[in-house]
Amino acid sequence: MLQGRPAQPGFFTATEIIGREDYLRLHLNENPYGPPPGTVEAVHTEAAQHLNRYPDSECGLLRERLAEHFRVTPEMIAIGNGTDELVLLASMTFLREPGSRVVTTDSTFPGYVTSAAAVGAPTHVVPLAGAALPVAGLTAAVRQGAALAFVCNPLNPTGALLDRDEVTELIDAAESSGTVLVFDEAYLDFAGPAHEFALAAVREGRRVLVTRTFSKAWGLASVRAGLALGPPQLVEQITATARALPFNVNRPAQRAVLRALEAPAHLDRVRADNARVRELLCKTLDSLGLGHSPSAANFVMVEVPGQGAEPGDSTRFAARLAEEHHILVRDLTLLGLPGRLRVSVGTEAEVERLAAALAHMLGRH
Repeated sequence: MLQGRPAQPGFFTATEIIGREDYLRLHLNENPYGPPPGTVEAVHTEAAQHLNRYPDSECGLLRERLAEHFRVTPEMIAIGNGTDELVLLASMTFLREPGSRVVTTDSTFPGYVTSAAAVGAPTHVVPLAGAALPVAGLTAAVRQGAALAFVCNPLNPTGALLDRDEVTELIDAAESSGTVLVFDEAYLDFAGPAHEFALAAVREGRRVLVTRTFSKAWGLASVRAGLALGPPQLVEQITATARALPFNVNRPAQRAVLRALEAPAHLDRVRADNARVRELLCKTLDSLGLGHSPSAANFVMVEVPGQGAEPGDSTRFAARLAEEHHILVRDLTLLGLPGRLRVSVGTEAEVERLAAALAHMLGRH
């Protein structure tokens, strides 16, 4: 059994450049296009009229609207302060028995490991299969016994995506072993509805949870809102745990999501723009001779040039990008992927700025 790599202090901080608006933020996978039309105004109105009032602790109206959007029933939805909180709530809910353990992959979102550690549960991490999700390894680990399993799909930080058969294989393994399987689909909105295999399984009554967020494609990272979808009995268990902090999703956040759901076309535009600029980014990397992994998300994992078979110094490379060009990217050394960077897709203009900086650093300007 392996213990997962702990998150480093500040690894996901968003405050690195407060007051430095000239920095290009390509390190947190933020949506450069902003939220749907009318959302900002809705947040302003909510704050102006009700900032002194507590929010609906049960998120009743929001759950109804989300149920309509995802074509499930309200009792199949739990709301959280971003998916980060839902990961923690799942760990607090399903890891209560002594000896309960978590299964997840190595080199991915560190919140799975840190949430398990917060409740004293050991984590079995399965090495990646190159840049892909190790379905066979995850299946084997789940069948060996696990109370909870987290699968990030598309995979952060590589962008790899599961197909229908792989999703089904994981669900079958989890159901046969009694494992609560959570598909973290924070980035699935960029892949599109054709890849909603886990959500389809939820609608079919399979024993699986799916988490989604409004921080990424919806452009609402600041207000913190996420949801978990699954069988009512599992959702109710998570909701019962969440009641320890009854006002976890604030009024502006609830109002922002309600308004955003009225503009579903915005999501289609963001998905199309992201796919177009992601292709431009990949072509730019190809022209510079920089290796990268195929991605279905709003980021690309990039290889830093090294000497021979040795990986490049991605830590120094990222630092130089920040210091010399005011461009922030994510060094993946802390996730056990030395020599690689995670670069958010951004806009066309941002890709052009990044391309110029990379060309300068590589001596190809």
